[in-house]
Amino acid sequence: MRYAGDGEPVDLVVAPAVKPETPLLRAELDAFLTQVQWQDRREEDPVGIVWSYDAPEDREVVALITASLAYGRVQALRRAAQLALGPLGHAPATALRTGTTWPQLDGFVYRMTKGDDVAALFRAIGRALDRHGSLQALFREAYRDTDTDLRPALTHFVHRLREYGGSQSRGFHYLLADPAKGGACKRLNLFLRWMIRGPDDIDLGLWDFPRSLLAMPLDTHITRIGRYLGLCSRRTVDWKLALEVRDSLVELDPDDPLKYDFALCHMGISGQCPTRREPSICVSCPIERICTL
Repeated sequence: MRYAGDGEPVDLVVAPAVKPETPLLRAELDAFLTQVQWQDRREEDPVGIVWSYDAPEDREVVALITASLAYGRVQALRRAAQLALGPLGHAPATALRTGTTWPQLDGFVYRMTKGDDVAALFRAIGRALDRHGSLQALFREAYRDTDTDLRPALTHFVHRLREYGGSQSRGFHYLLADPAKGGACKRLNLFLRWMIRGPDDIDLGLWDFPRSLLAMPLDTHITRIGRYLGLCSRRTVDWKLALEVRDSLVELDPDDPLKYDFALCHMGISGQCPTRREPSICVSCPIERICTL
């Protein structure tokens, strides 16, 4: 089973839209952000699970586990993430450093992810914490100030974690998509957004890297709405498309282009943005003036 935005590139047949003039696009999207009920949305989103932990070291590992499972319907993936996190207790980072086995995961199944896959992810994170001190330290090993995006550092990060996990199963590798293959790596870019943006009502801002280098976490909602707004024209859902959307948003906010991601994504998740033009819905849409649907 393959999902647009994860793993290798996925081709879609779509019609590109014409992007509105930058001042109009910026004004409309900034106005849209002022209408979002951030706290309510956060509690319905996977990132709400991460906020339920207090210690930065716990939030870091919970974010990676939760983001790795962030495929499928939101309610189902939130349940799966909470079930997977259960054996780690209230101090996940400490629990992962012990290097124990995880028999509690033997019956775990979430779509294509099995208990052994989650156990391998736990093992990978535990070894990373033991050898590097934190996930941020591991990520920083391959980061260079001259990088134009975070793909090189993310590739190193994933390859090390796969090595530490000690599993060749397809399910484990799906949890940690390989950026070197050119896919959009939606869940890993979501994890990076949580770690690097903020802190605000949604993202945690725990890692010290430039927000402007983040690639857009591409799911079906962002890809679709991005096309309605003329933010992208590329037909393949891959890393290049993730950067195309990011670069369009850089024109609106050079320092923090992904500040629009959460709100636009939740328009799709909530059904507020339909896949076909529906006058009864579209007439009240806060970004109707700049939408080409």
